[in-house]
Amino acid sequence: MATGPAEAFLPSPSLIVGLRLDGKKAAVFGSGASATSRAMFALDAGADVVMYAPSTPASISKWVESGRLTLVPQTKYSSSDMSAFSVAFVADAAPADQQMLSYDAQAAGVPVNVAGSAALSDFALMPTYHGSSSLQIAVTTNGVAPRVASSLLQEIVGKLPSDLETRLTDFARLSAVALEASRERDKALAKLESVSTGGDSADLSPPLDDISMAATATQTPEFPLSSPGSVTEESVPMPVLGLSKLCDGAAQHQLSADVQVASSYVAHALSDLCFVYSAPEQELGEAALIWSRRAEKNAYGEWTSALRMETRAGAGHALWGALTLGSRVTAIASTASLPFMLPVLSELVACRQPVVVHAAAQSLDNFASAQTDFSDALVALQSQAVFLVSSSAQEAHDIALIAHAVSQAALVPVVHLANGAHSASEAMTVRMASHTRLVGYVGAVSAAACRLNSSPADVIQLAFSQFKSSFGRTYDSLEYYGSPVAETVFVSLGEVAARVQTLLPRLLSETDVGMLSVRTLRPWSPSEFISRLPLTTTKLVVLNALGDCDGSPDVLLTDISLSALVGHSALPIEVQSRNVYGADQHAFINATREALGLQALLAEAPVGASDLEQQQQQQQQESAPLSLAVPLASVASAHAVAQRLAFPEAFATQLSARPREKTFDVKVTSLYRMTPETYDRNIFHIEFDTRGTDLTYEIGDALGVYGYNDPSQVSDFCKLLGLDGSQLITAVKDEQCQTRSIQSWLTHALDLFGRPSKKFYAALADFAVDEKEAKKLRWLTTAEGSAEFKERVADTTTYVDLLLEFASARPSFLHLVDLVAPIKPRHYSIASSAKMHPGSVHLCVVSVEWRTSKGELRAGQCTRFLSSLSIGDRVVVSVKPSVMKLPPIDSQPVIMAGLGTGMAPFRAFIEERAVRKMQGAKVGPMTLYFGSRHRAMEYLYGEELEAYHADGLLTNLRLAFSRDQKEKVYIQHHMRDDSELLASQMLGQDGCFYLCGPTWPASDVKDAMVGAFTAIGGVKPSDANKVIETLKESERYILEVY
Repeated sequence: MATGPAEAFLPSPSLIVGLRLDGKKAAVFGSGASATSRAMFALDAGADVVMYAPSTPASISKWVESGRLTLVPQTKYSSSDMSAFSVAFVADAAPADQQMLSYDAQAAGVPVNVAGSAALSDFALMPTYHGSSSLQIAVTTNGVAPRVASSLLQEIVGKLPSDLETRLTDFARLSAVALEASRERDKALAKLESVSTGGDSADLSPPLDDISMAATATQTPEFPLSSPGSVTEESVPMPVLGLSKLCDGAAQHQLSADVQVASSYVAHALSDLCFVYSAPEQELGEAALIWSRRAEKNAYGEWTSALRMETRAGAGHALWGALTLGSRVTAIASTASLPFMLPVLSELVACRQPVVVHAAAQSLDNFASAQTDFSDALVALQSQAVFLVSSSAQEAHDIALIAHAVSQAALVPVVHLANGAHSASEAMTVRMASHTRLVGYVGAVSAAACRLNSSPADVIQLAFSQFKSSFGRTYDSLEYYGSPVAETVFVSLGEVAARVQTLLPRLLSETDVGMLSVRTLRPWSPSEFISRLPLTTTKLVVLNALGDCDGSPDVLLTDISLSALVGHSALPIEVQSRNVYGADQHAFINATREALGLQALLAEAPVGASDLEQQQQQQQQESAPLSLAVPLASVASAHAVAQRLAFPEAFATQLSARPREKTFDVKVTSLYRMTPETYDRNIFHIEFDTRGTDLTYEIGDALGVYGYNDPSQVSDFCKLLGLDGSQLITAVKDEQCQTRSIQSWLTHALDLFGRPSKKFYAALADFAVDEKEAKKLRWLTTAEGSAEFKERVADTTTYVDLLLEFASARPSFLHLVDLVAPIKPRHYSIASSAKMHPGSVHLCVVSVEWRTSKGELRAGQCTRFLSSLSIGDRVVVSVKPSVMKLPPIDSQPVIMAGLGTGMAPFRAFIEERAVRKMQGAKVGPMTLYFGSRHRAMEYLYGEELEAYHADGLLTNLRLAFSRDQKEKVYIQHHMRDDSELLASQMLGQDGCFYLCGPTWPASDVKDAMVGAFTAIGGVKPSDANKVIETLKESERYILEVY
């Protein structure tokens, strides 16, 4: 029996079994609550109990009267008594007594459980199943457990389910787990065979014939006997599906992702096993489950297995089992799962086990609306695991990576609170690190921590510092914003802190105020907290989102209150709190203003509402709890707008088409069609005048164009719904308070003719007066209605289509502003060099048009907008950086492969090199592979290319017009013919290769490059793919496909 210290104990894989103790005797040592509970478990399982205690607890005195429980003074116990029992429990005993009793049990061959000491125990109790007909325990392999396991397996082997093979087939994609399970089963059967045939069993004690055991594997929590999740690829946005592969190329990629995808990407990359614990009505870990089903490799070149688990008492024991196999383990969970995982997290902390839990900080209110909620997360703080917090998709990616690095370096469990309700489903452009950089960062943190022998708190700061060095983004355990002389400071975390930060400019215009965002909840340092506050601070206002107000106390408030008392602040500090759970934007703003003693902002009734409607609205606002779903929009009075325009500094007023983003107002100077009018594809060239703006761009950058909806269609929609287009509406969109007319909202801000998500269908159902329509809308959001929902998505059913189809669903415009997604910019690769065309930027665009199943002709929102422009029209644009950059040395060879409008960035490349050549620089060879369907129709910028080729700047011009001959010819065919050129320039001259265009030829292009390396370059076939990956890491093999 192991006797090492508890913190060094590493439990072996366990199996929950039931000990049938009918007519058997159990010994319990102690008289406290722990001993009493163990006695009750044994009594419920049918055992007669002898309790060695000074007195009988009142709660079990009835058992003494029945004769089932015998009380014996502790002084009467002797070691020889132990052999009379079938099982023993030790509780409320001194360490020396615990060890002595454990030795006695070992000598007598009696399984023993010692409270608080896993190292002295043969099994663990499973109180989840209290009240069952047998005593539920978890069997491990220390002590006498091999004898228990031997008896148990003899019974299990004869009771394997008849459909076992069918069940294993469901795990076909979980091959690594299935193989490991098969090996373990074979070992167990071999051991049983050895025992039954009289083989060598010296390592096993005699069978425990006096205890009969029944397997309760069907009761074992967390082990799924069905497919690992019902998620399908079609149910997840397209950027999710190839994310892990896309992010394994260049050092970083800019991709559109929400919080869940961003954190799941890191979890998948840095884990072998990923367990997904979802709360009701929450879809967590969908991306990880899909990548697992697709057998996507992780950052270590291995397959990551993702399993969907059930959230219930005992959740988290699967983490233990996986850790004992040496796996890198991650969990993706709702915060509602954390209280159930608390015992396991506490054990993992005590045993210093590296595991990361990515938890979504949200819950459903009484109206089934998702709300930011930290109540369950704060309960789990008592586990003493490290807790880190993020609030956006970019932060989710970054903090997830930091969490894994800290867990590995400090050997501690880390809980990453990944998001709240408002940011959960909002996609944003996220800079995702490649697998190589992820592993490199984690390794760097571990190495530095090892050298310093650091504590968890030190490792966290080390990880933040290393992250800034590696990725250029700054994080800290506590982050202060606002006035350096603030007297009142808001303290909050995650999404709540992000909401406060958006309000700071307005609040600072009225008073000195600050905000302290808590990034690290555990470990907590009172002195560090106080040191981050201005010396002038006299009041702290803790803003928290707690859905369970009647549950456990606000641990964050307790931490801050104690810090204010013992943290040696310069002035006495008053601590207040506000619970903003379920608060809409108006209520949230007023919560901050009231805390500062400022006048609350009043919401105005919609213009034109009757007195009765206004009265009803006022009554609803007065009686409704904060969790009531109230639109964030409100009608803006002309007076309020005039104030903001007259006093822009006081109100932080910004006159901008896109208030949150750095945009530029440019003018159209040229627009012409490059394909014949009779051709079915409209590809056009457009130029913008950037003079008088701050717009600058580099080669390879993309121009974000903010298109708008057709004004005539918007007017028709306003007539349909009876809306006054001139009415002013103030609303928060993209975390920015904006005031626009209804016409402007529908034309420039809301994606009215875009495709709605399931969330909109569900929300629209709540407004449907016709019960049949409401039922149909809700059905479309279910699994049963998913097929029709996909058909609607494929047929580009728009918001307007839905409102026309379900005529009884008429949400107010204030609700529509909240429900309809905003118009996002469409990014196009810039087709010009700023050095050749100063004060101008060019694009090459193809119009996107299609017909619906009803025969209606539709066009892409942004290409329709661009193609309808005239010379002199003004357009709002932004600039987005790209990985498509020319090599740093002018003499390096450049090999370009462009399909269709994928030619755009290469026109800019050629123009840039042309300017450098005119300036006297020695430029290297340039090769262009261009592909389209017909030379006469789609030879984009053909005359320019021929001229550059004749001049010698464009060394090789290889054209592939697929449909100009009987057999189709594509760019990869020419690349195969040019193997010598590719191998020479890429391997011998540090050349750079670029592909821009649709995704489909990427693999064929890669095969052509690999063929050149192996046939001409002397690269072994087994090493060719590694060479490609090395080129990607050094940014010499760059793909921009769509």
